[in-house]
Amino acid sequence: MKTFCQHPACFLGIILIFAVSLLSQSRAQDNDIIRIAVATPAKTTDPALAADAASARIIQLTHPALLQWDKSYKPVGLVAKSCMAESLVKVKCQLPVGKTFTNGQPLTAQAVKAWLENIQNNARSPVSSRLKHISITVPEPHVVEFALPSPTQTFLGMLTEIPIADPTQTSAGAGPYMLETSSTTGAIILRPNRNNIPTLVLEPLADATTRMLKLRKHEVDVVWNDIPPTITRYAIKNAAENGWTVMSHPSNSYSYIALNFQNPALASPAVREALSLALNRPLIRKALLADQGAPATSLLPLGHPSAWNAPEDIYDPMSAEALLDETQLENGQILMRGPDNMRVSLTLKTSTDPLSQRLAQALQAEWQEIGIDVKLEPTEWGAFFTSIQKGQFDMALMTWTGEQQPAFYHQLFHSRMGPPEGFNRGHVKDARIDNLTEQILQAKTDEESRSLAIQLQQYLAEARPYLPLYRRHHGVVMGRGVGGCILDAAGSYRGLMACQKRND
Repeated sequence: MKTFCQHPACFLGIILIFAVSLLSQSRAQDNDIIRIAVATPAKTTDPALAADAASARIIQLTHPALLQWDKSYKPVGLVAKSCMAESLVKVKCQLPVGKTFTNGQPLTAQAVKAWLENIQNNARSPVSSRLKHISITVPEPHVVEFALPSPTQTFLGMLTEIPIADPTQTSAGAGPYMLETSSTTGAIILRPNRNNIPTLVLEPLADATTRMLKLRKHEVDVVWNDIPPTITRYAIKNAAENGWTVMSHPSNSYSYIALNFQNPALASPAVREALSLALNRPLIRKALLADQGAPATSLLPLGHPSAWNAPEDIYDPMSAEALLDETQLENGQILMRGPDNMRVSLTLKTSTDPLSQRLAQALQAEWQEIGIDVKLEPTEWGAFFTSIQKGQFDMALMTWTGEQQPAFYHQLFHSRMGPPEGFNRGHVKDARIDNLTEQILQAKTDEESRSLAIQLQQYLAEARPYLPLYRRHHGVVMGRGVGGCILDAAGSYRGLMACQKRND
């Protein structure tokens, strides 16, 4: 009997063919993986608890909501085929037939009902208040019905904010990606649940220089957002040499100074106005952002029909001084300058991000000019965000991202919306804000909601529960051989699904 190959060279050839085949498979697999360097780790990947921007961006890919906003800010189907308000107290959602969660379990109306009821009963969930006192029923296998406690036209918008998960295995959602591994300090791997989109590996690296060095060494493929101006200039200057593509996009992000009204000084409208008048915002944008930003005129997204573009407080430290000279706090403290030439001492919490540090130092210097002594408290991101959630701060540098809607103001500023139920971390208590935000939730038409939202924004510009700073442009640097990534105004990770590697 003859064998196919007896000579040693023949066996060597077979081994080489096998090795080349494995190498080709490895390269093909590598071409399906996009490694992304990001600045901030996700605090959680639990869809019921996600409250920070990094977590929310991941949850959008793994656990999308029933609805999403279209380009004209109308809620349209996402996980649901559609949702319709049959009346101001009744909403019905039609689910697709045959759709499954990423674990293969059927996505039925009963499963969605069970998950939403879990959210309702989870006091730690930041979205539980959206479902408060709402009755959820299943009249048909693929229909979910909501009975609302009072008439409102805002509930459809709230359904864009609540992630959907399998109630029996909450790690499974209905999105294009499955969460394979996660760590608050390490990389997060997102495996695609459909063809023609890449595996995403999100590697959190706080230092922007380290992110760019990894891009240069081909250890990551994309640097996504939170890129300081100095690094942006470096990337543009060296783009041709390194084969990089640099992109930027106007942003819906809203960077601001959070204020805690439990501090007697910050509870004073005059002190808040003085702090705002002492800020040279145009100079901050020019010096720290290299003009890669715009005034934060509204928390609502760019072009939203309910957005009111608040005028930016002018830089007027002399008027700020005059205000403080005449201010006496409710506890009797007079804010005249003391022996150390300071009036009052406050703390400003920040993350350890370098840009945040430079911004905090600029604010500290400007406020010192009007006699406000500011102590800086930089903290690593996890501890920083935990302290903010608990309301343990005087002032803090924060950013809201995403496509916020008028009803969100109720979560932010209503006196009953303190954590964990809402986001009123600064303990704002203002009867007019309470009244207007309640009326927005109860609005019966888009026109009524829009009118109330504008009234509220006009009042907020006077009351200053936040001190707005800027909308910082989003930025991305794609490495050699990488293209197709899409950057949007929300800075979401959805644009990563379009990233592709070329075979060089």
